[in-house]
Amino acid sequence: MANGQLTMTKKKLYRYYLILLLTCFPFTVLISQTRTNLRQTGVKQIQQGLYLDALNTFNDAIRREPSASDLYFFRGYAKYGLDDFIGAEMDYTRSLELFPYQPDVYINRAIVRSQQDKLEGAFEDFSSAQELDSTNVTIYINRARINLVAKNFNACIHDCYSAIDLEETDELVYLIKGSAEMGLGNHYTAITSFQKALMINPNNVFGPIQLGVVWMELKRADSAIFYFNQALQLDSNNIYALFNRALVLINSKDKEGAIKDLNRIIALSPYNSYAYFNRAVIMSEEKDFEAAIRDLTAVIQLNPSNLISYYYRGLLKTEINDFEGAIKDFTKTVELFPDYADGFMARSRVKDQLKDKKGAAIDYQFGMEAVKRNQNRPDTLAFDEKNYLENLIKLTGNFEEMNTMTSKFQNQYVDIQLAPVFNLFFGQAPYDQIELYDSYPKEHFYTSIISLANRSYLQTDSARKLIITRQTLLLDSVSRNPESYLIRAVTYTGLKEYELAIRDCDSALSLDADFVLLYFARANAFYELYHDHLEELKANERVGIVTSPEPIEDSIQMQEDAMLLEAMFLDYKKTILLDPGFPFAYYNRGVALASLGKYNEALFDFRRAVDRKKNFAEGFYNLGLIHILLKDTDRGCIHLSKAGELGVADAYRVMKRFCYD
Repeated sequence: MANGQLTMTKKKLYRYYLILLLTCFPFTVLISQTRTNLRQTGVKQIQQGLYLDALNTFNDAIRREPSASDLYFFRGYAKYGLDDFIGAEMDYTRSLELFPYQPDVYINRAIVRSQQDKLEGAFEDFSSAQELDSTNVTIYINRARINLVAKNFNACIHDCYSAIDLEETDELVYLIKGSAEMGLGNHYTAITSFQKALMINPNNVFGPIQLGVVWMELKRADSAIFYFNQALQLDSNNIYALFNRALVLINSKDKEGAIKDLNRIIALSPYNSYAYFNRAVIMSEEKDFEAAIRDLTAVIQLNPSNLISYYYRGLLKTEINDFEGAIKDFTKTVELFPDYADGFMARSRVKDQLKDKKGAAIDYQFGMEAVKRNQNRPDTLAFDEKNYLENLIKLTGNFEEMNTMTSKFQNQYVDIQLAPVFNLFFGQAPYDQIELYDSYPKEHFYTSIISLANRSYLQTDSARKLIITRQTLLLDSVSRNPESYLIRAVTYTGLKEYELAIRDCDSALSLDADFVLLYFARANAFYELYHDHLEELKANERVGIVTSPEPIEDSIQMQEDAMLLEAMFLDYKKTILLDPGFPFAYYNRGVALASLGKYNEALFDFRRAVDRKKNFAEGFYNLGLIHILLKDTDRGCIHLSKAGELGVADAYRVMKRFCYD
């Protein structure tokens, strides 16, 4: 566990050094004043940690001058600050394509490649940077860090000495060197390096943390706690120090102190599965099985693929005689790892208690077969599996202060849902919150520019009622106009008056059967009606109103829902037949398909949406989410990176959870 925590610590170290690269990047000359101002604004935003603002600034600058290599470098850095390593690599690559003689860009690209486990490409970039400038100390420091993460400890130490030979006196080089020495088992040499780092900069919290970790590995609890306390005096909210101190206290049987530290971690970082898991262990030892089960449930919610949590939760449920719950957890355990013999044996014992002798015997046989398979495997494979089962490295604990004002944006909580459908918009709103569709000179449209939005808050109910009143007067005083019916129908949908909206669409289609937007508006009304009905059912179930509907009523409702869906899909299909280039019809149909669990069909529609609208931010976002849902994480993360670049801020939060280990 200590080594796992070292890795987490080291990953945070190198961001500290990279900001220095901003001051030494070679800029092109003879640039326009406008671009200079944008560049200066963007760099200032990066230095202030305002990465989303910087991203928007450099997007604007690149639109004005798409051939400026430095702008891609800075936008890449902004993406890097948001942990979008995929997008950062793309921008660094573009910067090098435009101007290949930039060692600092190679260094930055090496770093983001290493974050994606592209180590071969990272080392190639360091070599390229070294050919351009062999005296650039940042090459050796950052390559040392990556060698450390890759457990190339001797190479790491060699790079540290190269940096020191270039008169590098920053404490970071000694922190990295000491960590590599620890990896080689040279604990006392590591202590010397960490003490050197602490002497250079007594205010760098990682010095005492690393010293504490060394003493923890040497099983010197008092010394370890001394340094963790010293770190916490420098930063009372440092989760690395709190967590490692909790581990020492657990091993020292100071459960009360450990619980206090773990509670503090969870208060600071409520999505930290390491803390929940270790607190569950303590609670189970204290026989507080209900509390332990709650904590393991939190771990599972954070990482549904962590089989250890299912297995231990199953054992705890057995203790409280929740045998059905235990069987479910053991079943999930063996689904995740079919050769986990203990999972079968535990389920066998529970089935035996439930008098299911046949099921117990079958599970026992499965367990014995799994034992034999494991015995026949090479030692290395058995070791890897044992390591996987006994360590928490696969958990998604995040050692960041995610609920504070100083938190990195991408670490903040996001309720992961598809971006919602777009509706026609008849009102006033900021330009950047609506989408425009150029319908000129297409047939079956009444205007040449169409406004759409997927934010219901852009229009108040009172404004909608005024629109309805105005359109009703027009329809009453002038000959019936399909466009007035359309405007009123869309507005009724916004007020959740779906039957009136559908009736207006029907009336308008009797006047113009090929009016594209009427089919789109009616499909949206069908979708919203179906969606609201589902939400009502979920709400009723949560409060116990609807628990077991009568079969006849349930059958009727199912038939009504099926008819709604059929009508909706027919209208989206008709919209697309009349205008195959209308991206929002594909997009909305994709959202509807996804809500029904038809993910592959939804994927197809989202692809067609972004093909027709190249900068369709929500389209790329939903495309990314569906790819991740279908376990195509690499492709999903590429699309999420694009969505983030186009302005969907939640994309970076989703990437933080799913795109990088």
